[in-house]
Amino acid sequence: MASVREKSDSIYYPHLFQAGKIRNLELRNRVFMAPMESNLAAKDGAVSDLMREYYVARAAGGVGMVIVEYTCIDRPIGRGGDPSLGIDDDSLIDSHRSLVKSIHKAGSKACVQLFHAGRQTHPKFTNGLQPISASPIPCPMYRKMPRQMDRDDILRVTEMYGHAARRAVEAGYDSVEIHGAHGYLPANFLSAASNKREDEFGGSLENRQRFPLMIVSAVRKNLADKALIFRLSADEFVEDGTKIEEAKDTAKRLVEAGVDAIHVSTGCHERIDRNVEPAWMPEGWRIPLARAVRQVIDKPVITVGVIRRPQIAEQALKDGSADFIALGRALLADPEWPNKARVGQANEIRPCTSCNWCVAQIGTGHTPVGCAENPRTGHETETYPVYVGNSERALVVGSGPGGIAAALMLDQAGYNVTLFERTGNLAPGLVASAAAPKKEKFHWYRDYLLQKLETSDVDVQLNFNVEASHLVERSPRLVVVATGGVDRKLENVSGLDLPFVKSAYDVLSRAEEIGQNPIIIYGAGEVGCEAAKYAADRGYDVVLATRSSDEGALSRSNNLRIYREQFVETIKAYKNIRIELGAELRSIEPGIVRMQREGKEVIWNAGQVLLAVGRLPNSSSFEEVQAAGIECVTIGDASDVRRIGDAVHEAYRVMRDFTIRAAPSGKALEALPF
Repeated sequence: MASVREKSDSIYYPHLFQAGKIRNLELRNRVFMAPMESNLAAKDGAVSDLMREYYVARAAGGVGMVIVEYTCIDRPIGRGGDPSLGIDDDSLIDSHRSLVKSIHKAGSKACVQLFHAGRQTHPKFTNGLQPISASPIPCPMYRKMPRQMDRDDILRVTEMYGHAARRAVEAGYDSVEIHGAHGYLPANFLSAASNKREDEFGGSLENRQRFPLMIVSAVRKNLADKALIFRLSADEFVEDGTKIEEAKDTAKRLVEAGVDAIHVSTGCHERIDRNVEPAWMPEGWRIPLARAVRQVIDKPVITVGVIRRPQIAEQALKDGSADFIALGRALLADPEWPNKARVGQANEIRPCTSCNWCVAQIGTGHTPVGCAENPRTGHETETYPVYVGNSERALVVGSGPGGIAAALMLDQAGYNVTLFERTGNLAPGLVASAAAPKKEKFHWYRDYLLQKLETSDVDVQLNFNVEASHLVERSPRLVVVATGGVDRKLENVSGLDLPFVKSAYDVLSRAEEIGQNPIIIYGAGEVGCEAAKYAADRGYDVVLATRSSDEGALSRSNNLRIYREQFVETIKAYKNIRIELGAELRSIEPGIVRMQREGKEVIWNAGQVLLAVGRLPNSSSFEEVQAAGIECVTIGDASDVRRIGDAVHEAYRVMRDFTIRAAPSGKALEALPF
C-alpha cells in the first residue's frame, strides 16, 4: 500500500497536498479557501469582474477548493452588508456560472456558501426591513430589535434555501456550504442564547435543531449528488450559547440528514474575536474543537482559524484532527500560500499578522476587502508597477513597513536604492507591535521583510541620522520620506526631562529599557494599553492613567469596537494593573507624579513614567531637497499617523505611479517584492 508521501504532490507537506474527497467530489489537495466577505459584489448582487479576479488569484495560488463567500439566499432582508453577493434570483445564475468557469480554469473546485444574516444585520442593509430572528433579541453588534419568525417565515426561508441550491447547481458549483455558524440564521436557532422560543423550534436541543435540519433537507433535495457542507460553530463563547457537546450532537444529526462534511468554526457577532481573531490569539487554537467533532462523525471535517504556517496545517491532518484545512486571512496576505508550501518555500509566504486591517476595511469603512501586507488584495484588476531599469539613485529615509516596501519596489524597478534607518534596528515600529505577549506574528512579518531586504540589492544604512544635505549630495532621482511618527509633546507639565520619564512607544520598540516599580503610564490609548500589558507580564505593578473619565477611551484606535472592548477586558483582568480614569498629569518629580483629579491633587509613587499621549507625523523638513529639483514624496506615518496597512498601501500606490510615470511602456512587474 502506498504511503502518504508517495500519494502526495509534495515531499514537504505530504498530508496537506494529498488528494482528498467529499462525497463524489475529487479534490487535488486538502487546502481550501475559507469563505470571507469581500464587498466586491456588484450592486445588484451579481459577481463583479473584480470579484471574479480576486477568487481566480486564490484558485491559481493552489487551493483545492474555493468556498465563495457568504451568498444571500433572501435579499434584501437576509443581507449582511452592502454590497452583498446574492443567489436568490435566477438572473444571478450567469454571473455565478462565469465565476465557476474561471475558478475551474485556474485549477480549483468551486463551492458557494448559502447565507441568511438573520438578526445579525442592520436596516441599512435590508432596505429598511426589520431583521428576522428565532427570537426578538437584538444582535449585540448592530443592536436592532429583530422580528421573531413565525411558521410561515420559517417555511418561506427554507424554500429559499432550496431554490438557492438549485441555482448553485445550474451555475456549475461543485459543492454547496450552508452557513450555520457565527450567529447567522441557522446558528441563531441552534443557540439557546439567541433562541428563546416556546414552540417546536425552541427549547430542547432537538427542537432548536429542527429549522437547520429543514434547511439541510431542502438543499439536499436540490443538489442531486453534489457535496453538501455545513459550517458549524463548535463553541460560541457566550452565556447559554452553543458549546462543544451540543455541537457534536448537532453534527451527528446533520450527517444523518445528508450533510457530507462539517466545517468547524467558532463564535458569533457577540464574540467576533473568536471567529476573526485578533493578533494575540494563538495559531491553530480551534483545531482541538475540529478534532472533537471528527471523533463523533464518519464524514470529513474541515478546520479553520488562525492557521498561518504550513507545518501547523500539516500536523492537524497528520494527527487526525481534521481532513481538510480552510485558510482565510492567510490567503488575503498571500494567495500563493499553497503553491509556495507545496514546493518547500514556506519562508517565502507573506505572513498574516491577524492585525484585522482587513476587517476594519469591511466592517467600519464598508470598502472592498484588503490586506495590510498585500496591497493587491481586492485590487487584482489594477495596473501593475513597471520596470524602469535606468540605475538612477533612489533614497528612502525610514525603515518602517512603508519605507521597506518602497525600497523593495524601487529596487525591483531597477533603481539603485539606499535605505536609511536612524536607529540600529530595522522596522522598529514592528518591534513595538510585537512587544506584547502572544503577538509574535508581527515578528514573523518583520522577519519576512528583512529576508526580502537581504535578498535584494537595497543598500541598508543603519544608525544614520539623515539630513537634507546628505540626500542632495547623492543627486537621487527620488527621495522617499518614511520617517514615521514622533511622540506628541505635553504642554505645561514639568519634569518631562527627568531620566526616569520615557516614551511608552520607545519601550515597546526596545529603544528604551523598562525601569523600576511602580510603572506609571500616562495615556491609555492603544500604545498605553499595550505598554501596560507588556510591563504587567514582566511582573511590574502598573498604574494606567488617562485624563478621560470615560472607560470607552481605553485602547481607542482604528480597530472595531468589539475588539477594543475585548482587549480592555483583558487589561482589566490583570491584578497588577490599576486603571485610573479622570486623572490629568500636572508634574513629575524624582520618584513621584502629581496628578489632578476632580479638582484635587493626587500624588503617586513612580519608579518609571511612560508617556503614551499619542503620535504625530515626524515632519522632517526636506525643502532643500525639493529646492534642488529632486522629487520628494512623504508616505506612511510621516504623512499621517495611521496603521501598518495604510503605510504599506500608500508606499505601493505612490511607487507604482512613480514607475509608470518614469517608464510608461515599461514591462509590468507582476510579482510583489515585499
